Amino acid sequence: MQLDTPLRVLSADGDRAITRAVQRTVSNAVVESAETLAAARRALDGDDAYDCLVLGSAFPDGDGVSLLREIRAAGDDLPVVFLAPGDADHSVTELVDLDIDAYLAREEVLARATATADDAGGADGTEDPLGSRVQRLARERHRTRDARETAESVEEAVDTEWFIEDALDALDDVFYVYDREGKLVSWNERLSELTGLSDAELTGMSADAFFHEADRPAVERAVEEVMRTGTTVVEARLPTDDETLLFQLTGRRLTGPDGEVVGFCGVGRDITTRRQHEEQLAQQNERLGEFARVLSHDLRNPLSISMGFLDLEREANDSEHLERVATSLTRISDIVNDVLAAARSGRAVIDFAPVSLEAVARRAWNTVETGDATLVVESGATAHADPGRLQRLFENLFRNSVEHGSTGGRTPALAVRVTASPADETFAVEDDGFGIDAAVAARVFERGFTTSAEGTGFGLDIVRSLAEAHGWTVSVGSAATGGARFEFDGVEFADEDHRCQASAAGKRASNDS
Repeated sequence: MQLDTPLRVLSADGDRAITRAVQRTVSNAVVESAETLAAARRALDGDDAYDCLVLGSAFPDGDGVSLLREIRAAGDDLPVVFLAPGDADHSVTELVDLDIDAYLAREEVLARATATADDAGGADGTEDPLGSRVQRLARERHRTRDARETAESVEEAVDTEWFIEDALDALDDVFYVYDREGKLVSWNERLSELTGLSDAELTGMSADAFFHEADRPAVERAVEEVMRTGTTVVEARLPTDDETLLFQLTGRRLTGPDGEVVGFCGVGRDITTRRQHEEQLAQQNERLGEFARVLSHDLRNPLSISMGFLDLEREANDSEHLERVATSLTRISDIVNDVLAAARSGRAVIDFAPVSLEAVARRAWNTVETGDATLVVESGATAHADPGRLQRLFENLFRNSVEHGSTGGRTPALAVRVTASPADETFAVEDDGFGIDAAVAARVFERGFTTSAEGTGFGLDIVRSLAEAHGWTVSVGSAATGGARFEFDGVEFADEDHRCQASAAGKRASNDS
């Protein structure tokens, strides 16, 4: 039997002539030499296993028998050919107990080793006592070790195969394998559960046979596509005992080692619930758009009348109060237009530009009933934002601070601060009011959630929606003063020339919509 890998022999003896004799008389072997016990121990402790050990008795640093005791004490059954000196003082009985495999007189082996190659015998070692024994023992050890490793590899492969099968059976998705003829050859338990068919019934079924009759042509085309192009995706309805499910089916072509197509495999995913949600969302969006159109139409008429009569009154009796009324009516008109535009485009933000946080914040403050509260803007930063939507965001935050952060007669008056950190891409609105309870903070952005009997629960939901439309995230926490703090992250700020890198792209996106 030809061995795939060379035999490995360790010659642990003080004379290199022994090593050369083993090299010359043992075929297909790698022979390594160790001239001290320490070197022999290092070699045996290495990662590579040996097939045979040729062991002398005397070393400069100890007795060879002591090394043999260590080997056997470690449970190693390494074959050992022991070379005994003529004046050996060791016990042959002990060597037998230590399971040596051959016992040769070292002087005779050495004499033969120093003779010429012709005198020593043939290269295959059949006539040499040392070579013939090492050859036989090493080969037997090598075959045994290979068989053990092969068995372990097979066992590991079997374990891996079962592991993979169990993993596939645990999937909620269907897994399938078809041969080149389009016949089912392998599948996981999910397919059996859905169809209620036995293994015998499933074997050899075509891919289209499982699905609604109207969807079978699409499945047949998908099978042709995966075999032709390598991949495919198709949707089809699967009738079950309980209901009809919509599946998204994928396919990927399988090839053998020679590149020949042998079939295809894929995954079937139940998308029934997802598709229902998508349809419901589309219907809701359609109703919302219609509502926005009706609302804007119904509001514009009375709003236009109010603004017309206000203009007439201001021509005769203008005042600061009427100016505030005009500003508020204009804001109502802007909001109506915003809602309608968002409904048409599907976006809450449609016009980005470099805007001054301070300017927008102060405009927003002037449109909200703030009582004796004060606004402090601690940043002159310019941000990339939609000016009108950013103003609405500030308005809702200011209104929330005034309504929840103060009570009548508070001393000192409530202070609301706007801060920004361009380096961190954040800005924040905080107050020195009563703050937000931790249990409440987790729900403040929920639509309809409010802690006030007069509240609608929409203000902070609008803040969250406007922030997300800008691509920002908003979080709520406590300010250093103990009040509420709303922080916006992911904000793009302008450079020193007040130019925003994304502003042009944002305008193009809004024009495209």
